[in-house]
Amino acid sequence: MSRLFSQVAGPLIFALILSAILTYVSHRLIQKNRYRLLCGMVANLTLIVYFVTLSLAMIAINQPVLESAYLILLALIAIPIILLIVASAYLFIFNGLIVWRRESHSLGNVLTLVIGILLIAVPAGFRLLNSWWPNSKPIAFLQNISILFVLYLVFWVLTFITSFVITKVFRPKSDQEYAIVLGSGLIGGTKVSPLLGSRIQAAIDLQKNQFNQTGKMLTIVMSGGQGGDEKLAEGVAMKAYALEQGVPEDKILVDDQSKNTYENMLFSKQLLEEHGFDLKKGIFATNDYHVFRAAGYARLVGLDINGIGAKTSSYFLPNALIREYIAILLNHKRFHLIMAGVMVFMSTLIFI
Repeated sequence: MSRLFSQVAGPLIFALILSAILTYVSHRLIQKNRYRLLCGMVANLTLIVYFVTLSLAMIAINQPVLESAYLILLALIAIPIILLIVASAYLFIFNGLIVWRRESHSLGNVLTLVIGILLIAVPAGFRLLNSWWPNSKPIAFLQNISILFVLYLVFWVLTFITSFVITKVFRPKSDQEYAIVLGSGLIGGTKVSPLLGSRIQAAIDLQKNQFNQTGKMLTIVMSGGQGGDEKLAEGVAMKAYALEQGVPEDKILVDDQSKNTYENMLFSKQLLEEHGFDLKKGIFATNDYHVFRAAGYARLVGLDINGIGAKTSSYFLPNALIREYIAILLNHKRFHLIMAGVMVFMSTLIFI
């Protein structure tokens, strides 16, 4: 045991030090701004180092009972993940069919269906091409590129998912002066949709809870302009909805000009400044899948505030998260295009 311990002592000490450093860095990054992909990247790296550290500790201890328990624990974690990966294509297709049946037949609502079909069709297509033209360098090149792209996208998916989970941990303090509710489309051009209603309700619940705890009632900013297919501004319809829920009229402000999330934040900020609010003591409300990206726009206009997310229907969440993920990728499209070019260039050097 002493010989085995001496062999892994150095790597174990290094892993312990690295774990402590990464834990501290993760904590500081999340404290400073939890709405960054960097938080997800560092958190994932920290988890990997934790795994390596624990594995080295098991080797150093060299106790069969502990090792067996550790292996069982790893199996309990790994088996569901492996099964999920293997069945992912069919799960995406199943989810896509549910969304297709329950929601509008827009391009955004068929993302999971399309991804599921591609996960089956692309590997099958390469197998077919390799059977027709075995040992073909162009086909091998394309296959290598597709694998690199998939791994690259998986890396960012995992980063995004971890970042999303980190934002869910947030609990607002009971000293807020305002809550901005981000608008979305109206049903029939006049009626608040269930999705938008859940956002408003999240702000109302926060308002009630804070008042019950501190006696201080925050003001709700209803933010949303009038779309081309709408008969009135979303902010006006949102105010009417909140009044029906018992919110005092003097505790509602309306931004009826904004057309997107960026303008939601910008125009709401201007409105709050006009009414003398402390911009640091606020929050925004949207659906949980949208919090991460919306926070980026808040900071872009100078609002250093956190967000609360209304719960999204479980069947719609995968599709919504994928749309948010794509939107975040497009926000950094220059970087990703450069990385894609690097991957193509490196693959070209290999196959020359």
